Amino acid sequence: MKNSIEEYEYHISYSEEDAAYIATVAEFPYLSADGSSPAAAYEAIKSVVEAAVDILRDEQKDIPLPLSKREYKGNISLRLSPETHRMAAIQARQEGCSLNQFLTSLIERNLYADSIEAVIDKLCLIINGQLKVTDNLTQRPNQQNPFWAKASHSQDFENYEVDTTVPEQRITNVSQEEA
Repeated sequence: MKNSIEEYEYHISYSEEDAAYIATVAEFPYLSADGSSPAAAYEAIKSVVEAAVDILRDEQKDIPLPLSKREYKGNISLRLSPETHRMAAIQARQEGCSLNQFLTSLIERNLYADSIEAVIDKLCLIINGQLKVTDNLTQRPNQQNPFWAKASHSQDFENYEVDTTVPEQRITNVSQEEA
């Protein structure tokens, strides 16, 4: 099966030192190319990758599979220092899970931390926006809020009291009962 070089994972960044854009490709970590613009760097790295694939094909060597097409079994071998291993095992025991479950949860939390933070940031913006609306509705008339004149105010309820003897609280107009 032939893979298209378009399917590889390319990365482009600007290098102050080189005063150029540097392009790399994840599947060929030893390759790079530069260009005066991101587009030029991208075209340059594609040419380099194409040449590398041709050489590997001519030498009948394996051509790296694009990351997007790789299958993962879910098993990895992980080397830890004895102290880190001990601390992780103790923490897993304290949390009532296996060491494997504990390490998996740590990795997943770290992997998804950025997306979770982004969601939290969006929620904070929404909440802050709602708070601004609420603040606008509760400003005093001397702050010249156009909504103030239309809103109900505490002085509008001076002649009302809450009947707390009934399970469902009822608000009654005291001035009308006395009349």
